[in-house]
Amino acid sequence: MDKNDFRVLAFDIGASSGRAIVGTFVDNQLKLDELYRFPNEGVRIFDSFYWDILKIFQEIKKSLSLYVNTYGSQLDSIGIDTWGVDFVLLDENDEIIGPVYHYRDKRTEGIMEHLLKKVPKEVIFEQTGIQFMPINSSIQLYSIVLNNPEKLNLVKSFLMIPDYLNFLLTKVKASEYSIATTSQLFNPIKKSWAYEIIQKMNLNPTWFQKIVFPGTIIKELYESVANEVKLDKDTKVTNPLCHDTGSAVAAVPVDMKKYKRGDWAYISSGTWSLLGVELEKPLINNKTLEYNFTNEGGIEGTIRLLKNISGLWLIQECRRLWNREGVKFTWEEIEEKALNSQPFEYFINTDDPVFLNPPNMIKAIQDYCRNRGQEVPKTIGEVSRAVLEGLAFRYRFTFDKLEEILGQKSKILYIIGGGSQNSALNQFTANILNVPIKTGPIEATAIGNILVQALGLGKIESVSELRDIVRNSFEIGEYFPKDIEDWNNAYTNYLKFIQSKSY
Repeated sequence: MDKNDFRVLAFDIGASSGRAIVGTFVDNQLKLDELYRFPNEGVRIFDSFYWDILKIFQEIKKSLSLYVNTYGSQLDSIGIDTWGVDFVLLDENDEIIGPVYHYRDKRTEGIMEHLLKKVPKEVIFEQTGIQFMPINSSIQLYSIVLNNPEKLNLVKSFLMIPDYLNFLLTKVKASEYSIATTSQLFNPIKKSWAYEIIQKMNLNPTWFQKIVFPGTIIKELYESVANEVKLDKDTKVTNPLCHDTGSAVAAVPVDMKKYKRGDWAYISSGTWSLLGVELEKPLINNKTLEYNFTNEGGIEGTIRLLKNISGLWLIQECRRLWNREGVKFTWEEIEEKALNSQPFEYFINTDDPVFLNPPNMIKAIQDYCRNRGQEVPKTIGEVSRAVLEGLAFRYRFTFDKLEEILGQKSKILYIIGGGSQNSALNQFTANILNVPIKTGPIEATAIGNILVQALGLGKIESVSELRDIVRNSFEIGEYFPKDIEDWNNAYTNYLKFIQSKSY
């Protein structure tokens, strides 16, 4: 099909901001136009933390109006991706029951222990394959079961955040596969809700909507919405992978004629790093449970076997502190200072809880080294080098576990997302993993969102073609291993300094 007369709009909404990005094809290459960006911050009321979900919807409608002002009323499709785990509860009139909680709200503290007494950990993992985190939808819901059960008497519908936004656009309730898997209430083997777990948690199975897969056209834009924003009434709302990481992994520029699923790995790199592989089926066994890997939904009903690990959060926080002190450097200048510092002087476990949200990240790094009998990094270059090497070592630690679970070596690693611009970390990662690395695209989530919409509308014939388009449309970097023996020796020293058995 001719793609050059085709235009879609992707909403990529994260936990700090949202963006509306227009995707068009010019000479069979995908072009992006960031139309609008808006803040998306949690709202604190007394001791609780919420999302302003209706403000998000208002920003979506504002984006649609801006689209009409720029491009006219014709639009082939709209697709929404967001962060995972959070949800909306609706009553019999489809009205929201109470405010919509933020995953960082403290009501989940200590709830996991109560849930695991009710339903054993092994049973939950066997049926969902999802890693255990206090932010999971299952934990959030069980906090209501324990502390506010009368609220549940009003519930008629459960919708994940992007599913609810799609409902507001179309008045159709459905649950997209990739976002549903993040709930820890979905069975990836049966590809349906984990009804046995749901019932054991004293939840009502009728709340949970029909599962639809990425590329599914939900419906045309609801008439009142189309009239308000002045879009054509035949504008479709199509499910991308509604989980943002799912959309990002869909855009990995792998040559699927050369590499089979399981042969290649990826890191979705940003504030957090998500390291994993794309598999045909979930991998649920004692090793994945022991190492706390997770089976989330991917393109074509595949599974993203991955682990959440620390990303560039530490260096972002350090830079924020340096800027506050008036020492303002670009990311390129920080990388240069790191590369000019002595290697392998400091060893930090970037996943240690002390780095989760300390008052002062630089001091936390220095204290970590001091408390373990190491020299203390002082300069910008030394601190930056400690963080970047620490991230590379942590990637190796997780990569080894992943290969142990799979029983095979990965032939190549793809680094996508904003973190793929950090050339020092990319090279360090190639060195410590001893695999070739390809980097980019930076805008992987929006690209995946747009191209899965195109796939669903028949403008793209296959996932293989989708990934060919990514390679042909965006610059892809390459890194090859260097100084492998030095990095292996340093990794041995790293393991001596961290309490890796806790992870």
